[in-house]
Amino acid sequence: MLKKAFRGMLLVVAGTWCVVIPLGALADVHFQFGFVNEAENQDLTIDCNRASSDSRCAFGGNTGAYFDPTPFLQEVVYVDGVRYYHSIIGDPNSDFAQEVYIEASGCCYQASGNYDPFPRSASNSRGGLANGSGSGNPNRVVMRNMVRDEEMTQWFLKDTLLFKPLITQLVVNADVRMDFQIDMRMIDYGTIDTPGVVSNRLKLLKDNEGITGDYDNNIIPGFFSDKSQVKQTVSGGQYTYTDGPDQSGSGGVYTYWDGGGYQEYLADHNLFRRDDQNEGYQIRQ
Repeated sequence: MLKKAFRGMLLVVAGTWCVVIPLGALADVHFQFGFVNEAENQDLTIDCNRASSDSRCAFGGNTGAYFDPTPFLQEVVYVDGVRYYHSIIGDPNSDFAQEVYIEASGCCYQASGNYDPFPRSASNSRGGLANGSGSGNPNRVVMRNMVRDEEMTQWFLKDTLLFKPLITQLVVNADVRMDFQIDMRMIDYGTIDTPGVVSNRLKLLKDNEGITGDYDNNIIPGFFSDKSQVKQTVSGGQYTYTDGPDQSGSGGVYTYWDGGGYQEYLADHNLFRRDDQNEGYQIRQ
């Protein structure tokens, strides 16, 4: 099973610059990652539009109408005696699926009447100290995410709390197969000088199969001339996270090997949404 989390990387191969994303997979024996309802106490479970016997669009045992067709689960579970918010969005048999565990330190499942463990800031008036999710701190979250279309499948896996993710991507069409992986699962969020381990392969298919042109970053390809110098620079995984001022270290800063930084809560999340799937709704500030 695939598992683990990521952050952007820069790969330079034979003079070609590519922006890519990390992926990971070391099974954490404690987190199940089965895309299933796990809670023993169903009173705090919302389960909608999922292909399972317990999918009932209910909260606290009460069945209700649900206007959005997206498969969705939100519940409270205990792993090794620690409380987590467990959410599943989408379906692994479809083109998108995401499963997340967020360590919870607050008293309550909801805050200000909103049943939402993913507030913009875990210390704002809607999320607050009540639920204590610390959702912006990667050291309190494990997750896996799958995105797929006709030619490409990508998995993002962060299956441990303290270490970075594994990212894998497979592209297959009639003419070519491309396999990419970056494994950062042995690097913690306080280490900036260690890159992930990259595997990057390309194989020509169909009429071009067997013709010089296949590529493997771990092997100097024969189609480069003797005078060529194959250079590969991997910086994926060379970043740190510094705890921020919000609940449980949320609101912190990612710092990259080149001195750049990124603050998650300052990003324009409208860039990541489709208006036709969110008519009448605005991103909460």
